[in-house]
Amino acid sequence: MRNILIALISFIAFLAVGCADQEPQKVVLPQKTVKPHAEQKSSDIAPAISTKEKAIAPFGYEYNPQGRRDPFASLIVKQEALEKKKGATPLEQDEIDTLRLTAVVWRGYEYHALITLPGGKSYTVKRGVRLGLDGGVIYDITKDAVVVRQYLKDRKGNLKPKDLILRLRMEE
Repeated sequence: MRNILIALISFIAFLAVGCADQEPQKVVLPQKTVKPHAEQKSSDIAPAISTKEKAIAPFGYEYNPQGRRDPFASLIVKQEALEKKKGATPLEQDEIDTLRLTAVVWRGYEYHALITLPGGKSYTVKRGVRLGLDGGVIYDITKDAVVVRQYLKDRKGNLKPKDLILRLRMEE
């Protein structure tokens, strides 16, 4: 009961403050004088065009697209079709996923690896040799794996490194 009484008193106070004795101000709009079409002269038409030009003037905001991406560009970047490179080594003509690490050998001061292609041919490689269609380079060879680093474009077009690891299968 007490809450209803407080709500009723505050509602009445709100109405009393909002309903002052002032009358609302009336806005007077200028009346446009329209001349009959037959009486208009060509000199009267020119000012009407200039007032339209003034109405079309910019409102003070201009869009600057500098530093922003194109909103209509696709977010999905299509990679170019992978074609076999003419004159490239056989190691660069297959995907890295299809290559198989067969053996790793220590030769005095560094590791060498034996890579087998899908066709059955094997090649001995060391650090710095190019592998795969995407231009990967052997970054590191350990006693049981070969790390291949590729530089691929992300969705913004920047080159980012991606490491692929070929592991030696011990059970075979």
